[in-house]
Amino acid sequence: MNENLYGMFDKVLQSEYSIMEEGSKKTIELGKDGEYGTMETYSLFDGVIIAFMDITPGNYDNIFFEDKISSRLLQINHCAKGRYSYAVGDDRIVYFGKGDLCVSIYDITKTVSDFPLGYYEGLEIFIDVDVANKQIKDLIPDFDLIELYERLEKSKGYRLLRANEKIDHVIGELYCVDDRIKESYFKLKCLELLLFFSIVKETKTESLSLSKKQVDIIENVKNDLINDLESKITIEELSDRYGISKTSLKNCFKEIYGKPIYKWRKEYRLDYACRLIEEGWLNISEISKKVGYSSPSKFSQAFKEHVGCTPSEYRKY
Repeated sequence: MNENLYGMFDKVLQSEYSIMEEGSKKTIELGKDGEYGTMETYSLFDGVIIAFMDITPGNYDNIFFEDKISSRLLQINHCAKGRYSYAVGDDRIVYFGKGDLCVSIYDITKTVSDFPLGYYEGLEIFIDVDVANKQIKDLIPDFDLIELYERLEKSKGYRLLRANEKIDHVIGELYCVDDRIKESYFKLKCLELLLFFSIVKETKTESLSLSKKQVDIIENVKNDLINDLESKITIEELSDRYGISKTSLKNCFKEIYGKPIYKWRKEYRLDYACRLIEEGWLNISEISKKVGYSSPSKFSQAFKEHVGCTPSEYRKY
């Protein structure tokens, strides 16, 4: 069932991929031997499939490219971990992260434009509205998929809802369902999500989008922050360097990477320190200096708070 939807992956996946079938489940391995991760998929109704994504693409272009799809396709996305983005129109990009939920028209939002953190876990429901509408309408007579599609089409092409308790309730235990009831449970939750989007309202603050110019500036800022971890870089310096206000700089950075600038850089330094310890070429004191700490003791304290053990203990693992 839904071979037309599975055929869609030929049009949007740039990387090599393989499909393994096990009953009603089809697992798509991205890249050679699944080097970029997997998508575990199930057919729910005619014209509807759900995919659980666990991917580490490194670079977006390693996996996806943008292409038009002949079908009128809706996507529902929920982010469990990482961050994800849509290119919207010619000059806007929308980012969402852990707990956020989005419904969108494929040909308006195209496909993702980036995974800013280099990894992503979540679920995606693909719906061919012209194929699925009759069956969905038989199950929920007062709901019309085509009407939802056309309503989105007349606005901005997507509806993004930031993480909240209502979303947590609707998503429920989708990520840890007993194998014996998976298919039936996924069908019920799909219908619930469609009903949820038919009545929920979005506030302006929940749909913040960035221009490509802003995204390019933040990409340069990120590179400045990681290219020389020993240096101290202030927000004032970065603001002057790229001609952007401090407030916009902080807001745009957090929108893309999900964290304030200094918190993000601190965690990047400590994650990089983990990699250096694993490589084993430098001693702890050298690593401390390389990631920007003035003394090994301060580095050790920060490392333990972030990782849960000291650098020396980490090296023994």
